[in-house]
Amino acid sequence: MNFTRFREARNRGGVYLLARQTGDGAFPAEAPNLHEYYKALRAFQVCGHTDAANRLCNWIRNHGMTVDGDFGPRSGMALGHNYAYLNAWVVIGAHRLGQFDLSTKGMDFLARFWDPNTGGFYASPSGRDPDTEQDLMVTCMCGLAALYTGRMEIAGAVGDWLQTVLMAQPDFPERLYTVYTRENGLLTEPDPEDETRYVLHSDATRDENFFNPGIAGAFLARLFQTTAEKSWLDLAIEYMRCAEVASDFLFRTVRAGKVGWAASILYALTGEEKYREMAIRIGDNLIALQAGEGYWKGGGGNTPSNDSTAERVAWMDEIYQAVSQE
Repeated sequence: MNFTRFREARNRGGVYLLARQTGDGAFPAEAPNLHEYYKALRAFQVCGHTDAANRLCNWIRNHGMTVDGDFGPRSGMALGHNYAYLNAWVVIGAHRLGQFDLSTKGMDFLARFWDPNTGGFYASPSGRDPDTEQDLMVTCMCGLAALYTGRMEIAGAVGDWLQTVLMAQPDFPERLYTVYTRENGLLTEPDPEDETRYVLHSDATRDENFFNPGIAGAFLARLFQTTAEKSWLDLAIEYMRCAEVASDFLFRTVRAGKVGWAASILYALTGEEKYREMAIRIGDNLIALQAGEGYWKGGGGNTPSNDSTAERVAWMDEIYQAVSQE
């Protein structure tokens, strides 16, 4: 079977992003900021635009990195509970490119968000109290950055945190609660005004955070690859049960990309056909959501999104690499 459609969709997205970079590496050209560029390093690399990726690294080094290893400039969501999540993407992107000064110093800064008592990462720029929230998505991405940079104590503790969170679930796989605190454990009574941050309903018919079982499954699968401890692979498979029973609506959203990523890795590791089918299903749905100009809109958005486009480029590459090896 010919899966070049995934590669072609990836490359269209890469071309769209490439046109938004300046000659000195700034991204986007009109107003460089972390919320726009944090995923672009990986997107450029997987499309073969390593010159663009390295120019962006140089721009970050000269204009976007603080003396203590933080990244910027920041605005909007880059200041909220996903603060460390954005940094983790830059750390991983830089490390994949061999830009170790950025990734090592950036990981040193990220480690300030780690709670060694629980193994999770704080979802706050500054809060470190017992009731400071720790989100699944933030923790997993920071754990992946720890894996890339060889911080195995942190990465293993993230795996333990995910085990704790899963064991505390009251209604899994129908619901996946995703926020935890050291003081109160798993938060299962979310604020109705911000419910989607705290819980994913597998039968949802509205846009919810379907990326959560995907990022958990992907991180744990990579942790298994690094340690060869089968318990991490088993835990990845368990988290992905939430995706296996998910509604068709969730599979048709852009937020399904991380589930496609996890399914791609699990297919490569287990050879199970259900993961191959899941990855292809999500890949085809993402192609249907891609604009002719190459971009993707964000979750719930109606305008082109550099953030969403760069992430979709990364997942299209993961899906293509997994299924095209047949």
